[in-house]
Amino acid sequence: MTWESEFWTCPVCESEEMVLPSGNPKSNILIVGEFPGRDEIKRGRPFVGGTGKIFQIELAKVGIDLKGLRLCNLWLHPPNKNQDCLNNGIETVLKEARDKEAILLLGSDTVSYFCDKKVSDVTGLRVQSNLLSAPIIMACLQPAIVFHSVVGELRLSLQKFSREVDHLL
Repeated sequence: MTWESEFWTCPVCESEEMVLPSGNPKSNILIVGEFPGRDEIKRGRPFVGGTGKIFQIELAKVGIDLKGLRLCNLWLHPPNKNQDCLNNGIETVLKEARDKEAILLLGSDTVSYFCDKKVSDVTGLRVQSNLLSAPIIMACLQPAIVFHSVVGELRLSLQKFSREVDHLL
């Protein structure tokens, strides 16, 4: 990885600015999104754009402060066709997931990759993963769904997650 103008550049494609994991490294809870958006790239942190703000608000409604959690994405920069770029993100997620007690997987690509399931079939539920070993792994729709649909399904999934991880907060 190279450091350029306060941002990390992808070591694979050498052209994309990456958003590395952030938040509390000692948290027992990891949130894994799909990929950083324009605002996340600009600020160098996950979940700080419009979708991230909605996600923070919805988590706060169920008693979870996003700032106390560990955060990362499946892709470290906007998706492209380079499998090695994706593999770089996957390796980062696996490293971040080590020793976590709970993992929330957000979005169809993330749930599909780590659980081989459709997010619409398992949102709000505990899931199994051959790659992740946390005692609690749950799936949730991409928070951006609220821009196209009602917030209810996202909120219900986060309420269920909150109950599962209450003892970790």
